[in-house]
Amino acid sequence: MSENKAKISALAIVFNEEQNIREYLHNMSFADEIVVVDSFSTDGTPDIIKKEFPEVRFYQRKFDDFSSQRNYTLDLAKHDWVTFFDADERVTQKGIDELVDVVNSNPEEVALWVKRVFYYQGKPLVNSNFNEDRTARIFRKSKCRYSDKLVHEKLVIDGKSRVLKYAIEHYSFINKEDFLKKRLHYSRLKAKEFYNEGISTNIFHFTVRPAFRFFKYYVLKFGFINGRRGYEIARILGYHVYMRYVYLREMNAACKKILVIQQKMIGDVLASSSICNTLKQEYPCARIDYLIHNFTLPVVENNPNINRIIPFKEEYRKSKWEFFSFLKKIRKIKYDIVIDAYGKWESGIITSFSGAKVKVGYKKWYTSFFYSKTVVPKKDVSNSALYHRMQLTQAVTGKEHPVTFPKIYLTEQEKDKAVHLIAEKLDINKPFFIISLLGSDDIKSLPASEMAKTINKIARTCNGVQLVFNYLPSQKEKAQEIYNLCSPEAKAAIAFDFYVKSLREFLAVLSFSNALIGNEGGSVNMAKALGIPTFTIFSPWINKNSWNMLTESNNHIAIHLQDYFPEIYGDKHPKEFKDKSLELYQKLTLNLFEKELEKFLLHVMKQAEDQAPLQYRKESI
Repeated sequence: MSENKAKISALAIVFNEEQNIREYLHNMSFADEIVVVDSFSTDGTPDIIKKEFPEVRFYQRKFDDFSSQRNYTLDLAKHDWVTFFDADERVTQKGIDELVDVVNSNPEEVALWVKRVFYYQGKPLVNSNFNEDRTARIFRKSKCRYSDKLVHEKLVIDGKSRVLKYAIEHYSFINKEDFLKKRLHYSRLKAKEFYNEGISTNIFHFTVRPAFRFFKYYVLKFGFINGRRGYEIARILGYHVYMRYVYLREMNAACKKILVIQQKMIGDVLASSSICNTLKQEYPCARIDYLIHNFTLPVVENNPNINRIIPFKEEYRKSKWEFFSFLKKIRKIKYDIVIDAYGKWESGIITSFSGAKVKVGYKKWYTSFFYSKTVVPKKDVSNSALYHRMQLTQAVTGKEHPVTFPKIYLTEQEKDKAVHLIAEKLDINKPFFIISLLGSDDIKSLPASEMAKTINKIARTCNGVQLVFNYLPSQKEKAQEIYNLCSPEAKAAIAFDFYVKSLREFLAVLSFSNALIGNEGGSVNMAKALGIPTFTIFSPWINKNSWNMLTESNNHIAIHLQDYFPEIYGDKHPKEFKDKSLELYQKLTLNLFEKELEKFLLHVMKQAEDQAPLQYRKESI
C-alpha cells in the first residue's frame, strides 16, 4: 500500500434494505469508513447494521427528499473522496481496483461516473435504455453537491469528470411488485416537485404521457427484446407516469399554496417565520413559501415549517425587467394565499401580481390596491413585533393564535463543527458570553466608553468567564477602540479575534454560549431563538415594547433609557427621538442599569455551574 493512499468514505442512504444491506456493506469494505443514513426502516436493516457491522457509522434521519438526504449524509463524511452507491448496487472486484487506483493517482477529475447493468428477476436486461445509464458515484465532496430536486437528484460538479471502464451491477428491483412499489414512491416525489412548481393537470397528462412512456421503453428502446420482463417493465413505467398526475391532482385539490413575504432585516425575517410556523400547524399539508432577502436566509434555513425559501435578489430592484421576470415566476406558482408582512410598495406589487384569492397585509392608505384583507396593528400591546404578525395570520385562519417566539434549527453537523471551533479558541471547561459589541450603526450602539465599562463589570463579576466580541469586519476599528478602553482584567478575558466564516457558523457557536450581552439587534433575537439568555441594551429611539420578548423569566433582561427617564419621552413614541439618539445615549450610563446587569450575571453564572462543561455537552449532540 502507498503511504500517499487517498482515504475514501463510502456513503449510503437506506430504507428497508435488509435483503441488500449485508452484501452492500461487504462490497464497500475497501473504503476507509462507511456511513449509512437510515430513514427509520421498519424491517431488520438497523439491527443488522448495529449488530453485525459495529464499525459502520450509523445514523437515522426522517426522509424528506433524496437531495436533502444525500447532502445530509455527505456532510457526515470525514474524507474528501466519497463513494455514494445505492444499497442495491454492486461494484465488481475489477471495478473496485479501478476506482481505488484512479482515486490514488490524484486525478484532475473531481467526479467519476460509472455505467450500470440493470438486473431484473435475477437476469441482466439486454439492449435496455436502463443500461444506457451513467451516474456519478465517486467524487470529491469539496467539489460536488446534490441539486434541490426531490427525485432524480442531480450531482452538481465543480470541475472535470470522466467515466470509469467497468460497469456496476444494479439490482434495482427483485420482481414486478417490488418494481411497482418503488416507482410509485418516485411518482409521489415527482408529483410533489410538480406541485412546488405550480403545475396543474390536464387530460394530456393522463393519456398521452403514460402511453408515450410505454411506447418509448418497449418499442423505441427495444424493451421487447427482454420478452415478458420487458413488457412488465414498460407497463409499470407507463403507470408510474400516470400516477404522478393522479397524486399531483390530489395535492392541488387538498393543499393550499401560501406565500409569506418579509423583505427586511434578520430580526424581522426571524420574527415573521412565526407566521410560517403557525400556518403549518393549522394547515399541515400546505406548501409554505417564504420570500426573503438572500443575506437573511441563514436564520430560517432548515426550518421544517417552510417548504421553500424564495430569495429576493438585489437585481430585482436594480432592473425593472428582472423584477418583472420574477413577478411572472411568482404568478406561475398560483398561490392560494399571500401574507405580506413587509408592507411596502414593492411587496404590495408582488402580492397583487401573485393572483392569489386571499391577499393579506397591514392597512395603509395605499394598501387597498394590493390586498383583499387588511389588518390594523394594535397599539400598546406587549411583544408587538410578534403580536402584529399573529394578527396577519388570524386574518387567514379566522382564529386567534398565541404569540410564540420563533426558533432557529441547526443540524447536528453544524453543532459538532462549532464545538471544534470553540475548542480551538477557548477553554471548553469555562463559560463564555457573546458580547454584542456594536449595533448596525452609531445610533444603535452604546457609546464606546460605556460599553467598555459594561465589559469591565462583567469581567469583575464573573470570575473565569470568557468574552467573545461579536462585530462585523467593517467595524473592527471601533471594536478595537472599545477593547483599548477595557481594563487589563477584562482584556485578559476577551477573545477579540474569534472569527467564523458564515452566519450559520456564528449561530452554531452562539448556541453553546452561556449568554449574549450588549446592543439590541439581530443577534439578540437569534440568541432568544436558540434559547440563550440575553441582556439587551436598547437604543434610545427603538421601541422596547416591540422587541422586548420572553422577559417573563430571569433569562432575558432588557433596559431602555425610557425606563429611567420617562419624563423625556412623555406621550411620544421613541421613534420620534431618532435624531437625538447620540445625545440621549450620553444619559444611558452603566450606573443606571448596573444592578439589573449584576442580577443577570449571577443568574447565568449559576446556570453555568449547573450545566455540564462543553466537552461533555458535545457528546449529547
